[in-house]
Parts: sequence; structure tokens; C-alpha cells
Amino acid sequence: MNGFREILLNSINHKQYEESNPIQVSIYDDKIYVWNDGKFPEELASQNLFEKHYSKPYNPLIAQTFFKAGFIESWGRGFEKIKKECEQYKTPIPEIEIKTSGVMVKCNPSKIYMNLLYEMKGKNVQKNVQKNVQINDYENLTKIEKQILNIILENPQITQVNIANILKITPKTVQRGIATLKREEIIERVGSNKKGYWKVIK
Repeated sequence: MNGFREILLNSINHKQYEESNPIQVSIYDDKIYVWNDGKFPEELASQNLFEKHYSKPYNPLIAQTFFKAGFIESWGRGFEKIKKECEQYKTPIPEIEIKTSGVMVKCNPSKIYMNLLYEMKGKNVQKNVQKNVQINDYENLTKIEKQILNIILENPQITQVNIANILKITPKTVQRGIATLKREEIIERVGSNKKGYWKVIK
């Protein structure tokens, strides 16, 4: 949590406030994006920010205020603290993409977190998330069958009736698609029709 706090503080310190774009945070089950239209110092762009480096805040008055308020210890240590937090909780170090339009930070979760999350949802983490299943890899499937598989990946508890409603096709068409996915050993049903879920096998 302290690591993510440092990311937000960095966004505030380096934001270009002459621009009207707000700092944007997008939260998903398996990642968090933080985008800031702040200007990144060119001399730091090519360096490893998670190693020792000097700091050049775009807004030194804000950074000084944060320092005096005790929000930051000293300039230039934010990324070091983020790295230590990630190592402590066995979480991947955030990915940083620097562009002329701003800076994008992608925070990835730990394997422990994802296992717990998807176990609660009835999802198979190893198959659906960590191996990043690509629908287009199943070249032998029809368009409808791929659409059905994609919906199942998004919501393993979904019923065949709801799949039919989403795709605006008949329940029989869904049944045939499900039958194909089972025959190809791509999915299997775990539990009852009412309380079970779809498990992606490969």
C-alpha cells in the first residue's frame, strides 16, 4: 500500500498543472494503471528509476510542502521505497512507460493475490490469467465458439441462457458451441448447473 502511495505522490509532484488533464487511475482485477500528463526530465528517462538517482520534481514547491509535511522523506527516494515494498510482498516492480504525452505506470499483482482472487471467483488462474489465454489461438473454432469462450473467460459462472442473450443467438446455438468446447477439451463444467462454473482446461 505504501508503494502505491509513493506512485500517487510522484504523480502529484510531477504533474503539469498548466494542463487541464487530471491524474487518471484505472483499477482492474489483475492490474492498476496510473497516468499523468506530467513532463519527465529527459536526463532521467533512460535511467533505471528503481536504482539510486537524483530527483528533479516538476513542481518543487509541492515537493517541498510534502517533505515538510512528512509525506516524503527526501527527494529521489520514492522509487527505492516502491522497489523495497514490492520485494517485501513479492510483487512485480511497476512498469513505467514514458511518452511525450505523459507517464504511464502499470502496477501488476503478486501471484499470491491473483490465486486468492480467482479461487474465490471460481477461475483457474494458471490457465486463464498467468498464461494469458488468447482466443485467436484456437484456430479450429468458429466465430461463435470463440465468442462463447471469451464470455466464459470473463465470467465462469455465466449460464448458457445468459450467453445466448448477450450474443443474441438461440440457446441451442450456445449448446452446440459449448458441446464443441467440451469435445475439444477446452472447457469443462465444475459443479452443478446452478452453482457450478466453467473451467478452462487449455
